[in-house]
Amino acid sequence: MKNGLLKIIYCKCVRWFICACGNEKFLNRSSTFFQQIYPGECSGIKWNEVEYFGINSYFYLDEQCFFAKMTEFTGTYNATIDDKGRIVLPSAFKKEMGELALESLVIERNLFKDCLDIYPERFWKDRVAAFKSTLDPFDEEDDEFLQFFYENFIKVGMAANGRINIPSDYFSYGKLKKNVRLIGMGLSIRMWDVDVYESQRMDKATFARRFKEKRKSRTTE
Repeated sequence: MKNGLLKIIYCKCVRWFICACGNEKFLNRSSTFFQQIYPGECSGIKWNEVEYFGINSYFYLDEQCFFAKMTEFTGTYNATIDDKGRIVLPSAFKKEMGELALESLVIERNLFKDCLDIYPERFWKDRVAAFKSTLDPFDEEDDEFLQFFYENFIKVGMAANGRINIPSDYFSYGKLKKNVRLIGMGLSIRMWDVDVYESQRMDKATFARRFKEKRKSRTTE
């Protein structure tokens, strides 16, 4: 393998590639374009397959890393839950999911607050794997930890318009009524009842003080 290579990740549906030259450039190109320039090298490329081209340096991203790099939920939105416990996610979040919108979503009871977290299933699988890697399957206490973990999430489908159904026990856990606030949290979406959110959210002064204290304690460890 030569030095100074560029690894291209190509998707026949999305047709994005990542350029490893210091800056990431996401350009939409057709398969015909690549095949004309690099005949025989780009034909039949699917996710997780890569090709090499002579440019400065190279790096590798698999399918999961690619989606994680491309997807980041941001912003705060208000939404309404209907009488059947259904909510339509903001179009900005649905658009951010891209192909991930075709897969299941995972709703998790937040362990620290009275709210819910929503993950695309692909990101959730990494979360599950990371948690299970810390456990001994033959340890009784670890087995209880695993059971508790699995009891706190459920998979749901999402309609084409972004609508999801919230199971009644999750509805109760989040103390959800009608008006909710949705907050982009990077790879997940946090769902709060508006009133609960206002009563439990961290204010600016508390954030500044506690964040400074935490940073200081970490630097002295």
